[in-house]
Amino acid sequence: MLSWLANKTTPLSHIVQEFNQSAAPAGTVKAADCPFLVIDLELTGLNAKQDHIVSLGWVPVRQFEIILSEARHYLVHSPVSVGQSAVYHGLHDKDFSQARDLADVLTELMQAYAGYIFVAHHCQLDLRFLEVACQRIFGKAAKFSFIDTLNIELYRLHKQGIVMKQDALRLPHCLVRHKLPHSDQHHALADAYSCALLLLSQLKHSHPEITLADLQLQSR
Repeated sequence: MLSWLANKTTPLSHIVQEFNQSAAPAGTVKAADCPFLVIDLELTGLNAKQDHIVSLGWVPVRQFEIILSEARHYLVHSPVSVGQSAVYHGLHDKDFSQARDLADVLTELMQAYAGYIFVAHHCQLDLRFLEVACQRIFGKAAKFSFIDTLNIELYRLHKQGIVMKQDALRLPHCLVRHKLPHSDQHHALADAYSCALLLLSQLKHSHPEITLADLQLQSR
């Protein structure tokens, strides 16, 4: 059991509080010098207040390098059956015998990657689920700083005068457009890794001095 659970005098919210107090890079910092954590979630549905996280995958990117030695993938205990969501992520109730508690996984995430810029493809969904989960578990919302590779891709295409259907912004289609390996199979770690590849390709096609503020502007 985690030490913070054993210590009844320590409020659970201190994990989120310490995470929130860690300084993220300033907007003027070059993207090359920013530590990123690319993350993906698999879910039982799309409503953060009613549905649940069933797996998380993440991979750090530092100095434009994917740090595979720190890549992680966890199955997470869900209070409900995965039900029909198994059609999308391929996980079934029988697969969760060795799953971890979400509190443990989020604690590891926030303690190891405080001060990182989080990255996801269509990040609003991941952000909402993480915020709700932290509020439920720790009694306090975490201040995750996200950039969105989907919006960056949309910005990039608009700047080139290219108009595409919304479906063309799905991660597999973006990977094809950037001539990167792709798969239509949903897997949290595989999707996080693919998103990291996309981020690096997007940065490669940007100007060398691009800053975090530039990325945040493109990501809106």
